[in-house]
Amino acid sequence: MSLPPEVSAQLFKELGPEEVQAITLEISKLPQISPEVRAQVIEEFLQSTNVPGLREAAAGGGGGLGTAIMDSRPSATLSVGGMGMTGSGQKRPLGFLRRVDPRQLIHLIRKEHPQTIALVLSYLEPNQASAVLGELGPGVQTEVARRLAELGKISKEILDEVERVLEGRLQQALDEGVQTHADGKQALLEILNQADRNTEEKILSGLTQKSPHLASDIKTKLCDFEDLNNIDDSSLQQVLRLTDFRDLVLALKGANKELGERIYRFLSPEVARALRDDVESLGQVPWEEIKSAQQQIRNILRGLVTLGKIKFK
Repeated sequence: MSLPPEVSAQLFKELGPEEVQAITLEISKLPQISPEVRAQVIEEFLQSTNVPGLREAAAGGGGGLGTAIMDSRPSATLSVGGMGMTGSGQKRPLGFLRRVDPRQLIHLIRKEHPQTIALVLSYLEPNQASAVLGELGPGVQTEVARRLAELGKISKEILDEVERVLEGRLQQALDEGVQTHADGKQALLEILNQADRNTEEKILSGLTQKSPHLASDIKTKLCDFEDLNNIDDSSLQQVLRLTDFRDLVLALKGANKELGERIYRFLSPEVARALRDDVESLGQVPWEEIKSAQQQIRNILRGLVTLGKIKFK
């Protein structure tokens, strides 16, 4: 639970089925853990482990597993100040985030689509954005950096929506006494959102055997790309508005015809025609690229489900 979700997901890939079943069940039972208790347990683990070099890496900042665990702990305080103003006295978009500690900020945005993270970073102070970027996993880091470099003009509507959601999350963190790390069930959901399909299926299979009710509850929050066919029109519009055009092209290359036609109907004739042409003109595309694009859209859908913004048909 104390590692970044993408690291935990990688570790799960190395475990056997029985270990996965046991660990995921225990994670799901954990309540919110205070930073002090978490730090104490991590320290106990580092002191008792026999893995060569691990304690030295944690103590000396060598960048090993111990460092990753310690660096992922949220700090005990959350700095919140004014909204942030431009030189002319106007409200600066996402200006309130400039007063949030980077370690806390990463907990607000780490589950977002890389395009959204790039947008947020573009409105931070350079040193703050650099600190946040450094906390992301290597794969996400590269994707966010690419999208940041290619970022164009953002509409006020999108900025307002991102600001509203992040302000809500920040206020919730304050209301809960700055408990920025979620409980066990939420932590497990974050890990599954970062896991590949095989790891996700292995974990859910184990939970189904050990705790069917829990497995059913988690499955309702783990939508897949194909579930775009099962949400109402308003929900689909929200997902498409947050989806990168290139991801949509690749995702539709591997989508069933029914879903593709439904998405085309939601776009303006010009955009739909351009999208269809791009999809049809794609040559042989590695399945991994298609799957990755579909996973990006799946993550947007899951994020909106978590926020209660998605209605199923």
